[in-house]
Amino acid sequence: MNLGRSFVGFLVLALLAGAVLWWGLSTGQERSPAASPVPQEAEPGLLEYERNTVEIVERYGKGVVFVAVRTAPQPLALPPGLEFFAPFLQLPPREGSGSGFVIDGEGHILTNYHVVQGAQEITVRFHGDPQEYRARLVGAAPPLDLALIRVEAPKEQLVPLVLGDSDRIRVGQKAIAMGNPFGLEFTVTQGIVSAIRENPGAIGDETGLVPQVIQTDAAINPGNSGGPLLNSRGEVIGINTAILTPTGQFGAAQFAGVGFALPINLVKAYLPELKAGRTLTAQEIIRSRPRLGVSLVPLSAYPERLRQQHGLPATGLMVQEVERNSPAERAGLRPPSRFAFLQLPTGEALQVGLDGDVLLEADGVPLTSIARLRQVLFAKVPGEEVVLRVWRQGEVLTLRASPQVLP
Repeated sequence: MNLGRSFVGFLVLALLAGAVLWWGLSTGQERSPAASPVPQEAEPGLLEYERNTVEIVERYGKGVVFVAVRTAPQPLALPPGLEFFAPFLQLPPREGSGSGFVIDGEGHILTNYHVVQGAQEITVRFHGDPQEYRARLVGAAPPLDLALIRVEAPKEQLVPLVLGDSDRIRVGQKAIAMGNPFGLEFTVTQGIVSAIRENPGAIGDETGLVPQVIQTDAAINPGNSGGPLLNSRGEVIGINTAILTPTGQFGAAQFAGVGFALPINLVKAYLPELKAGRTLTAQEIIRSRPRLGVSLVPLSAYPERLRQQHGLPATGLMVQEVERNSPAERAGLRPPSRFAFLQLPTGEALQVGLDGDVLLEADGVPLTSIARLRQVLFAKVPGEEVVLRVWRQGEVLTLRASPQVLP
């Protein structure tokens, strides 16, 4: 009897509990473990993605600096006969600003060359510190738009950033830009790596010394130049350097979703020389990169009549000379035996070959200029093979060469 009553009581309680559970679910009152309240002492509302960014900013933000420059007064270029007045007529000093970041405890700071170019005075401010510290230019590589400065500042102000590996970047990964756009001290923007692409000419000159750039949609504006682009581990993967902007429509350069950064591995390759106080020229940089060992002239420099007369292709690079014991010689590239002279706009005459090999493609990239060939070769490690499509007296051949750093 007692067991029966107990069973009936248990059944009633179970039914009541089920009804309460059903009511809670139907009215949205039932809480899942994931929706449990956040403890009062925890930071509310931060996603893991946000927490990662905040931690990187708090850890490395003080290593990003505001770089201010002042140039000396410049004399005006006056017409002949008025040179006497030049010392009395000068352009006023120019002031500008940009960004940079600390790379070691000795006060070395990386930035863009165009930020400090021509500067008579360089000062640096750290995030959260209103004091200005004097800095000096240590080394530079103008063709790479790269400069190294050094600041005399207390050790506690120096927060070095970690230089990452830009060869391991994947399109779509997180990208964080830090800098001082429009003079607004310390700004953080965030996006992704939009592309790793052939340099569209946004960084450096036309010599092809910066073969690839990192494209990002993290907002970059004037003043961001020289600042770091970081990954989700807080490592520097690039130096923010240039943007594509609809300047013609709106006047001043502004962010339009396409920014470019120098890959940090390219920068690291020249850090020892910059620290040694060198200013690297384009020729010095070229000699430090893998080469084929040929001299070339683009067929676009040939008059159309001359190309047609000798049955040459419309585009490509005509081999002029092949260095002895070079990768080009080992690959079988042939120099010309017949030549012509082209009259240059400067009045000089340029000797060009007429029957040498013509490089059409390198690793599938059409060679419309020497810069395009350099972009392919400079992306190689010494000894890494490149596949060449070569025009030779009306036939197209495939040759393989292994570029090397040549003396």
